[in-house]
Order: sequence, then structure tokens, then C-alpha cells
Amino acid sequence: MAAVISRVRIAAAHEGVAELVISLEFSNGGRSEVPLDHNAGERLLRSCGVDEIDGLVGQSWEHVRDALYGAYNNLS
Repeated sequence: MAAVISRVRIAAAHEGVAELVISLEFSNGGRSEVPLDHNAGERLLRSCGVDEIDGLVGQSWEHVRDALYGAYNNLS
């Protein structure tokens, strides 16, 4: 597995709209943060089968990629 979700926090985005900020940790020690809007955040929670953001920790980065792809392309 190349990267896993190491931390999730809620942050204020444009005009105070809430978004998730996903911290990824890579096997080589690198770290990256990915902001997700409401739609992508909901997709991520569903994809991982969790109801709370704490349940995302330890999940594969591939769920984040798929959530972004689905939200961007308006997939159902």
C-alpha cells in the first residue's frame, strides 16, 4: 500500500463551508494533505463504510482518489 489516511480534520473552506482535510502518510515517510468538499467527503465515508471521520484513519489513499474522481465527474 503506497499511502494511508493518517489524520482527518474538519476545516472552513470558502465562505465558511466545511470541508474535510485528509492527511496521507506514504510508506517512504512523506506526508500530504488533500482537501475534500462536502460531496467528495460523503463519497469517501461511504466508500470506507464508516459514519464518522475517525473511522477513515488507516484507510488506503485509493478511497480518497476514488471519492475525488466520483465527485468531480458527478458519478452516482
